[in-house]
Amino acid sequence: MKSILILICCYTFFLLASCTSSNKKSEETKDSLDIPTATFPDDTQGISEVITRFARAYLSQDNEKANALVHPDLGLYVIYRPGAQDVYERVDSIDFTKPVPEHFPYTTFENGYALNFEELPSFDCGTEKWSKLGFFCDTTVQANELTEIATFNYEFNGINDTDLAEVKQLEKDTFRVMLTKDENLIFHVKKHQGNWYVFVLDRAYGWCDA
Repeated sequence: MKSILILICCYTFFLLASCTSSNKKSEETKDSLDIPTATFPDDTQGISEVITRFARAYLSQDNEKANALVHPDLGLYVIYRPGAQDVYERVDSIDFTKPVPEHFPYTTFENGYALNFEELPSFDCGTEKWSKLGFFCDTTVQANELTEIATFNYEFNGINDTDLAEVKQLEKDTFRVMLTKDENLIFHVKKHQGNWYVFVLDRAYGWCDA
């Protein structure tokens, strides 16, 4: 009789352990399905080439080479911070002798970093330091800085539904690039009509003057 009770207890223990393991595996499978899949561009050479070419053109302040990477129909959206809120301005091309905004000259510095596709750094206004230095592009997250500004303008500055929808559509499938050192260069690239172009130049993030 004692042996039978021991067998029953052992069987119950193994049954409970099996159920727990099964539930754990089920939860792990569910969690893995909830994680979004990275959507790296197919033509890695194309996006890498445009990013590195623009960085070189910008840092050497070469108008011709920089503007060759801006699509004439898309133009270039320049984000800057005149006060507490970021704004953007669309220009047809970049002119290094005429910065946008006028009081903020385009900076140049030496870049010794190679391009890496990984999570972007963040800037801490308290310490005035980047979380990491280097040359980065994150192709797992779509850039949304223009949409955030347009949404603010929709809520407080009276732009209409059509304008907001247009910005959202334009910003679709764009990726953010950061070159961080003592100075910084931040821009977005977008694939348009089969080719990559520089679409946004962010002159607001990484500065804490406001």
